[in-house]
Amino acid sequence: MVQQRQSAVQRIQVGVVGLVIVLLFVTLASMVLDRVRPAPQAGGMSGAAPLTAGNGSTPAEPLAELGVTPVAKDSAAEQPANGVAPAPRQSAPAPRR
Repeated sequence: MVQQRQSAVQRIQVGVVGLVIVLLFVTLASMVLDRVRPAPQAGGMSGAAPLTAGNGSTPAEPLAELGVTPVAKDSAAEQPANGVAPAPRQSAPAPRR
């Protein structure tokens, strides 16, 4: 009975020491990678669009301009200049066997 208890305690100790070693390696790797990573640029993102519009008016669809949502299509822009809407296309019937 005593030998089983000693064996269980030894297994727990080995497991805990293993976890501590892994934690130390992960911490050391994190510190090294933080040192190697380049510093952020002070000027911000190059080529970024300005946050305010030049004319002072608010955009009609600000989310669409940011690329968050798709742009809504204008139904008036889809109609041809002569005012006649094109006929909807019908699929050809399947050939009979």
